[in-house]
Amino acid sequence: MRTGNGNDMHELSMAEAVNNTIKDLCARSGWLRARRVVLKVGRMRQVDHELLAFAFEIVARGTPSEGAELSVLELPTVFRCHSCGRETTTEGMAFVCMNCGSTNVELLSGMELTIESMEVDQQGA
Repeated sequence: MRTGNGNDMHELSMAEAVNNTIKDLCARSGWLRARRVVLKVGRMRQVDHELLAFAFEIVARGTPSEGAELSVLELPTVFRCHSCGRETTTEGMAFVCMNCGSTNVELLSGMELTIESMEVDQQGA
């Protein structure tokens, strides 16, 4: 696990949130268990995919998510400039329009944490 910053267990809290959502979905839908889970995670979340998978394995024990394969799709950071209207994809954390230099921008993508899809075992199947 990372050390030295305030986010050492960042991935653990994300894994818990995902697992809780899966437990709720299984209970409401009558699913027995999740076999595969695909997450969309925005780049600005600064997630270590290996740590997230490790944390998910731990929090999933004894739940319908136990043994599920976790895949992570990382989404780019995208913003729109309000001054010139241009959309920009960035690798960093600087939100300056590369076209006009404005900092008057709106974040469009990069903070997501969503379940994109799941493969599940259903009751009676």
